[in-house]
Amino acid sequence: KMPGGNPVAAGPGGHLGLKPLPVPLRAGDPSLVDHVVFIIKENRTYDQVLGDLAQANSDPGLLVYGRDVTPNHHRLAEQFVVLDNFYATGGNSADGHQWLTQAAETDYCYWPGYTGRSYPYDGFDPIAPASSGFIWDAALGQKRTVEDFGEYVGVPAAREISSQDRPGLMREWKEGADFSGRFHVVAPLAPLNRILAKDFPYWTLAIPDVVRAQIFLKHLQAWEKNAAMPNLVLVQLPNDHTAGTSPGLPTPQALVADNDLALGQIVAGLSQSRFWKSMAVFVVEDDAQAGLDHVDGHRTVALAISPYICRAYVDSTFYSHTSMLKTIELMLGLPTLSVFDLIANDMRNSFQTTPDFTPYVAVAPKQSLEELNPSINCLKGPARQAALASVKMNFDLPDAAPTDKLNR
Repeated sequence: KMPGGNPVAAGPGGHLGLKPLPVPLRAGDPSLVDHVVFIIKENRTYDQVLGDLAQANSDPGLLVYGRDVTPNHHRLAEQFVVLDNFYATGGNSADGHQWLTQAAETDYCYWPGYTGRSYPYDGFDPIAPASSGFIWDAALGQKRTVEDFGEYVGVPAAREISSQDRPGLMREWKEGADFSGRFHVVAPLAPLNRILAKDFPYWTLAIPDVVRAQIFLKHLQAWEKNAAMPNLVLVQLPNDHTAGTSPGLPTPQALVADNDLALGQIVAGLSQSRFWKSMAVFVVEDDAQAGLDHVDGHRTVALAISPYICRAYVDSTFYSHTSMLKTIELMLGLPTLSVFDLIANDMRNSFQTTPDFTPYVAVAPKQSLEELNPSINCLKGPARQAALASVKMNFDLPDAAPTDKLNR
């Protein structure tokens, strides 16, 4: 029993009488967390974003998107927990999204060097998924409720939306437009459509992440009104991928700042909701895009946010994508998906049983979200060459641009 004599109910396969923990020892044992929000972003290393955190294993010489661009990433890490030893299991979007949703990558996807029949980043290739299924399959199998915002829902059809539409959408957002019902998506993976937020956009840099945040927060308002929130919520925020220095498109700093503000707004909304007292939010990149990091090219930005997080703490435990999945499985009473999440370190070292319900307050980046790359005619030397190279890159699909050249 919990203090006060209230009985503790066991989850699927759990045991009565055990004290609830944020991260139970076994899936099915009682947890203090009943709602998990899993936010998946795109292509950054730890040092690129958090390289200026002096309290952790950081290298400010490799910092690209500092506090002026990513104030919410910094504030969330410093107010909750800094994860300075967290690694992307995948090396690109095709396998990164598989590791994050299936705790595995099939041989079909990995061989021969991603030059096979497809680049399966979103479920359009039926041969690609692991036979053990996705994290949402495991949740539904345990009678947990799930809603998916953008993960594995593909990309827009040709001419449906383009980068030229982004300034107008940003202007509408600034003017307070309501984007509810604006977008209509259908996942290529048919069963996913049962749990899909159909008005939340697909993967495209043409739609600002702050628009995505506004749509998500509308759903949160509905959950509040109905006093019911899904147990597992997946959210994709892709704009920190950037579009290089392509003339006329947003600068890399503007896109990352857009991503940062959207993340801050979503976490702030969640932390002010009635569900916060039993919530955990996990944020991670699908891969590190081979960016520069002084520890390893797979070390990436990861955040864990909850009333049960050890506040203002640095957790240097070795974690990876499968650590995050395993922690979610333990919280929601789900079976493991593969041997990789079975043997992974769960993230209990970042949690404590004494809650701090203080809500998060988002902060606006100093970096403009509307800053555009200059035209080629305004550039000389290396900057001009970089702009010319960016023009030739394809930013309509994840990882279609050459990784090394884009990073440079």
